[in-house]
Amino acid sequence: MKKYVWLPLILLAVFGLAATPTKAQSACGVRADVPFDFIVGDTTLSAGRISVGGASGSEARSLSITNYAKGQSTFRLAQSLMGPDTTEQGKLVFHKYGNQYFLAEVWVPGFKVLELAKSKSERAIERETKLSKNSKPELVSVLADMQ
Repeated sequence: MKKYVWLPLILLAVFGLAATPTKAQSACGVRADVPFDFIVGDTTLSAGRISVGGASGSEARSLSITNYAKGQSTFRLAQSLMGPDTTEQGKLVFHKYGNQYFLAEVWVPGFKVLELAKSKSERAIERETKLSKNSKPELVSVLADMQ
């Protein structure tokens, strides 16, 4: 009988802790008209209106990169760049190697800049470029607006 006296108190404590507010994650993202095909991870997305969105509230997050007109979508992990500053201008930054573009950074107004993890293919091209030309990739920026 004593077990049943404690059961309501334990349940009340468990539900009370479950209702404790946590750090909320808010959706954030940008849209941009990208005039060239580009690569994200192992996926090539066609030129067009690109939407990039994800959840804010943590240092590492998963981004969804989508071209709705072509029905293409992919996900990629991104990391907030160091520093307390937030960006005021939305844009997508690409690394350009020859005629190939790789999405490298996403700038969402009011948030820290997000850097995408490099894919195996980008790292391989980067190694080849450094060996042959001893140079860095060209940076190409495309302005974006809030989504």
